[in-house]
Amino acid sequence: MGIKPIKTKRFVLTKMTAADGEKYFRLSNNANVMKYVTGYSLNRRESDEMLKGFLAEYGNDTYLGRYLIEGINNGELIGVAKLDRIGSEIEIGYRVLEEQWGKGIATEIAGGLINFARKKLNASNVIAFVNVNNFASIRVLEKAGMINVEKIEDLDEVKYKFVYLPRISKLLRKMASIFSGFLPSV
Repeated sequence: MGIKPIKTKRFVLTKMTAADGEKYFRLSNNANVMKYVTGYSLNRRESDEMLKGFLAEYGNDTYLGRYLIEGINNGELIGVAKLDRIGSEIEIGYRVLEEQWGKGIATEIAGGLINFARKKLNASNVIAFVNVNNFASIRVLEKAGMINVEKIEDLDEVKYKFVYLPRISKLLRKMASIFSGFLPSV
């Protein structure tokens, strides 16, 4: 099975390899990027160990695993993404360099991963987990058409489970657009 890059309008996602340690360290060495992952920035050894663990999860002959997110035209590092299997569901995830925040990148990546998981991996359910305090990422998942279905209390964090439900998501987006006309302006 030839693993081809995943493309969105502005970005290309390529499967990560051991040679991507320096790029991964750019993300993992930032405390703000890692706030809801580890709670702190990683040093180079910790970052390399984390990358090594990710690469051991899946081989190079599957679309499951970790990806670099780079600019489609210039190859600029933007972040990392993931596609994981949890039972019969496909989990998506993303991290974006801090200097790239607020540009709609995470929403585009989340939407692209959902689309890819449904069409290429035939996922009946696409899910994502997010820390209950990560308001920006919660908003990203909502904008990508995902619905919060469960609150989970893990050992080290409280998180929400989001699920992409295309019919419900379409209906909710339509309702939101209808009712937004009735909201008072502030």
